[in-house]
Amino acid sequence: MSAEKAADSLPLFEKSKESAPPSEESILRHLAQTLSVAKTLQRFSSLNAKGLQEILLRSAQRAAEKKATSQVLPAQKEILEFHIQADGASRGNPGKAGVGAVISDAQGRTVKELKCFLGMTTNNVAEYRAVILALEKALELGGGRVTVCLDSELVVRQLQGEYRVREAHLQTLHRRALEILSRFSKYTIHYVPREENRRADQLANEAIDQKIKNPKC
Repeated sequence: MSAEKAADSLPLFEKSKESAPPSEESILRHLAQTLSVAKTLQRFSSLNAKGLQEILLRSAQRAAEKKATSQVLPAQKEILEFHIQADGASRGNPGKAGVGAVISDAQGRTVKELKCFLGMTTNNVAEYRAVILALEKALELGGGRVTVCLDSELVVRQLQGEYRVREAHLQTLHRRALEILSRFSKYTIHYVPREENRRADQLANEAIDQKIKNPKC
């Protein structure tokens, strides 16, 4: 027998005694390397054809489940959080009125400034209209969470449910504000001193001076 023929007769992998059942990973790797069921069965003495078939089926099932999971899980969407400072101004009660608001992002950067002339109305109406205008714009900008700061203690406590809303014309605005707030995944309302709400007050007065009209407010 020639040396070349003798070499051809040697198995690709030497058969070794198994001290423990082989892992599925080692079986699948051996099968992938040899592309031969016969050689794989020869390599692992404790494995039979049915056992190898079951391993392949389990492997296929795991691959299918992994693919299905990756397709079903939605991509996580970033939830935008906004900070709102809003104010209403009325020169007389009722009198010429306007609203102003500043919308900032979570880092404190100004995203949008709003101002609108309302015409003749009361200060409380202007306060509510300022909140509603700012909340609608925050939703339009894709906000998911919102913090609202006002210098009207009355409106804050009414929106928090601590005070009743007795005036019929304010009840409509109150319900509208709560309805918009409910569209956010989370919201908080805070009372702040007037000096901390200066920019929103300035915008409200600019709206009166310039009579800036906005159909949405």
